[in-house]
Amino acid sequence: MFQKHKAKVAEQKAEKQYQSDLAKWEVQDKLFTSYIEVAKTFKGNSSGEIMLKPGEALFYKVTGASLVGEKRGAGHYEGRSQGVSVPIGHIGHSTVRYRAGASKGHFVQGTPYEAAVDVGTAFITNQRVIFEGAKQTRECSFDKLIGTNFDTQKGQATFSTSNRQKPTTIHYGLDVSAFFVFRFQLAMAYYKHTLPQLMDYLVKHKAELEANKPIPPAQTT
Repeated sequence: MFQKHKAKVAEQKAEKQYQSDLAKWEVQDKLFTSYIEVAKTFKGNSSGEIMLKPGEALFYKVTGASLVGEKRGAGHYEGRSQGVSVPIGHIGHSTVRYRAGASKGHFVQGTPYEAAVDVGTAFITNQRVIFEGAKQTRECSFDKLIGTNFDTQKGQATFSTSNRQKPTTIHYGLDVSAFFVFRFQLAMAYYKHTLPQLMDYLVKHKAELEANKPIPPAQTT
């Protein structure tokens, strides 16, 4: 009886794990199916929101995006004072004293942290990434791009360009993170004329997903 109960519990656990793995697999499979379809047919759109250059097309747009910058917490002063107290007179029965001395120390700046410094819209075209906010606009042209970093844990991307001393970080959120990265890759493929290579990667990854589809656990009689 105990062995049958133990086997039943193990079977239920295996089934639960299978359903979890299958759900994750289906999300990935659906994503790459849509990526392949978009890569086959999408060539960019026109835009009435930003001025596009000759040959430029809009590949993605995210509203409510944030421009991320560095801020600092409150600072504080660290140090000590020293000196002597000199009596200079009396008022009634109280002695009036004057303290002469000096303070030694320094001001400690607050800890830096990332924060939104502006909110607006992020655009991806086949020539650049643009952030257009209420306070400022940032442009990261592909011909000046020297590095990119996509943070899938935060839903944001950092672009380093040769014409700016500091990189540009745009937060777009976890909900559109995968789409943002893919549309950037697609736009870059059009810019570099490497669409066939991107298609090959997508098709191969889709085939690998199919080959690694979770297998249902064996059922005991």
